[in-house]
Amino acid sequence: MRTFLGLFMMMIVSGDNEVPINGFLKDSVLLPCNCSGRNLSRVVKWQMEGLNGLSRVLELDVGNTSDSFDRYKGRAKIFVANCSLLLTNITAEDQGKYTCRFYVQELYMYSVRKLNISAAKYNVCQQPARNLDGDVRVMVFQCDATGRYREAEIQWYLDGELLSNSSKTNITHTSPVGTPTGHYKFKTTLFTQFEWTAEPICGMKVKGIPSHIEYVCEEGTGYFTSQQQKCSMRYFKIIPIVLVLGLSLVLWCRWN
Repeated sequence: MRTFLGLFMMMIVSGDNEVPINGFLKDSVLLPCNCSGRNLSRVVKWQMEGLNGLSRVLELDVGNTSDSFDRYKGRAKIFVANCSLLLTNITAEDQGKYTCRFYVQELYMYSVRKLNISAAKYNVCQQPARNLDGDVRVMVFQCDATGRYREAEIQWYLDGELLSNSSKTNITHTSPVGTPTGHYKFKTTLFTQFEWTAEPICGMKVKGIPSHIEYVCEEGTGYFTSQQQKCSMRYFKIIPIVLVLGLSLVLWCRWN
């Protein structure tokens, strides 16, 4: 009966761990572990199994976190209250499977969490097209991005195809500029003499790891993505219709 109870409790602890946890480079991530009722005389261990198969162990002993591989020094904290693991300044090498191990009385318990790492989130803002000052033949497109990971570059695409410099297209990039918040600002400008029927779209390429992009412009920049422009145009088309319907309703009410 005791053995059956132990197996049942292990199933309860580890049964809700199927959904992966997503983290972003240079950010922080919390890996939950509900160790309610744990045996305080036993050490709590977090074991990490990386993509290359290597394992690393962190231990919680009387509130102190130790890393047997010195891998997480200054970046890891195990909370005494619930044994959850907080990782800060996460790297691509932190991706893998994490197992929280502890005891409730003399019953061995564990909880598994899978951590996926993506490049830090990038906010990308694309300006609407304009003509180069004094030259109506040249179209100018500008794109700005902000993110916490420096090893990245803005790229331009047209109908899904990567654009590069040519006799009629010139793409310039500025070096990433750091900010007090730990983010980096990126900027690129595309000059072209082609008369494209579609508008080029900018995106981020991050070295060695997938990126997460949100197309949003900071308040006050006055820039909009092409999708936002389309939405704005829809609103402008709807407003006159609403006004006509409203005026018609008012006249109908007064007539009756």
